[in-house]
Amino acid sequence: MIYAKKWMGYILALSLIAAVLVACSKNESGNKSSATSAPTNAPSQAAQQEELNGTINITLPQQSSEVWNKVAAAYMAKHPQVKVNVEIKPLNGYKEWLTAQFAAGDPQVDLAVINEVADLQAQRKFVNYYPWFDKTNPYTGKPWKDSFNLEAMGVNLGAVGADDSLYVLNFETVQILWLYNKDIFAKLGVTEPPATFNELIEIFKKAKAAGYTPFALAGDSSSIWSGQAGWLMRIYPDQYFRDSIETARSQEADYTYNPDIDDVWKYDAADPYNDSESKVTKNPIRVWKAIKEQQGDYKMAGNPKWKAVMENLKTLFSYTPEGFFGTNEAQAYKLFLTGKAAVMLGAPSAYWQLPKDLADAEKTGVKDGVKPFEFGFFNMPSMEGEYVQAPARTIQLPIGFYGLVQKDAKQTALSVDFMMYLTSPEGYGVYVTAIQNSRDAALNGPPALNDITLPEEMSKAFASFKQIGNLEGLQGPSNTIARGLQDYQPSVQEYVSLVQRYFYNSMTVDEYLAKMQEQMLRYLPEALTFRKLDVSDLDNPERQPPKRE
Repeated sequence: MIYAKKWMGYILALSLIAAVLVACSKNESGNKSSATSAPTNAPSQAAQQEELNGTINITLPQQSSEVWNKVAAAYMAKHPQVKVNVEIKPLNGYKEWLTAQFAAGDPQVDLAVINEVADLQAQRKFVNYYPWFDKTNPYTGKPWKDSFNLEAMGVNLGAVGADDSLYVLNFETVQILWLYNKDIFAKLGVTEPPATFNELIEIFKKAKAAGYTPFALAGDSSSIWSGQAGWLMRIYPDQYFRDSIETARSQEADYTYNPDIDDVWKYDAADPYNDSESKVTKNPIRVWKAIKEQQGDYKMAGNPKWKAVMENLKTLFSYTPEGFFGTNEAQAYKLFLTGKAAVMLGAPSAYWQLPKDLADAEKTGVKDGVKPFEFGFFNMPSMEGEYVQAPARTIQLPIGFYGLVQKDAKQTALSVDFMMYLTSPEGYGVYVTAIQNSRDAALNGPPALNDITLPEEMSKAFASFKQIGNLEGLQGPSNTIARGLQDYQPSVQEYVSLVQRYFYNSMTVDEYLAKMQEQMLRYLPEALTFRKLDVSDLDNPERQPPKRE
């Protein structure tokens, strides 16, 4: 869900899931091509069913204390010997706080949002959910895995091997959309939202000429990498490199190959889900090899496709607020709320949250809020041109990023039980009702949970948003090299500096791409080491890399 203090803040972290997927859903050295059972080292069902007692500490970033305390109260009513403490922290600084918890010794927190701490996940500091999926959820009487829409969550239990781990539980969904001020569009003489990128730019030109900020977007380093600007840096290159799946996909002799899927797959650019996990498996070692050897579109320097998309992106970012690189999420959102900006990025939750925020003096900076305006949504307008291979997709995926800190067996069982309650019809019913009645929360989209009934208004609203495909978590160039090399932080930091210089006109597009290529190759050996891989692994991508500590 999204929260009123900074409702865009929570989904700022969406693009970080690419790194998380590598670290905790399918590790690069442990992917199996054959169907295997999930690990079975969870505590016994008898231990799980004992009368629960103890304390659960929930510390989450930028969420609703009102909502989570109602869930906690409902859980404690069922288990009088359990105390659930809820603490909500600001998004800014949350990663540092969570990291410090582990650095200090035994963390007090049990339930946290862990998408930004891939290094701690790699150290196995969190509970692996896979062993628990076959355990009975006491609140449904069924195996816990039956509580989830696993396909919507991007989880394929049939391909889980003994070395695979799932540290992040995502059971809410979100789709990134554009929001626009219909009143401003009407003043500009625009009667329909744009369907193409060129139409969007023409609207921006009119908005700028009329004195509006065309595009309310944050430009600080967080946004450029993991936030809204970073989303666009991946979404639009995806249009140009759809056929890169031919490089990333598993070959017949590969350790990742699954004949049930891969024997029947054929490339189809017209299908926005053609390269999804359910249709074709990928070999991450082949991707690393392609980057090292500069194969196809995994090479940026001198590539006309990369040049075309980066020139378009520079045009797009030229319509952002004055002082763009010093603008944060809250400032950008305030421009839209106060009617100074024509469009922004958002999610379906704005359907409910935006009217609340328009009346919020703290958010708008205006006593008693601002005059409401009519707003609408539109999907990603597609770039067009010689090198474009397919229409634009978006980031449409399950989120939540809920992780449980690994502790002793009793505490782990208690924490898992709380999550089983939360994901059951009973617990999630408390959660959704609390959201509907709250002053500071809205649901992102339909939950990836089975047997859940949403309020009618929510169901109708979510059904109105057209699905155009999802690029998140895929192995194409748009996810692996557009914002630095595979989310390796030293490379990311150089990317942020380089793209700012390019957008500031202090280097040409050709210089930008050449420098991105150079730093990518320079960081590749240590980025591989960070992922517990070695350059020698790339010599034989069909082989499963050895397990390294």
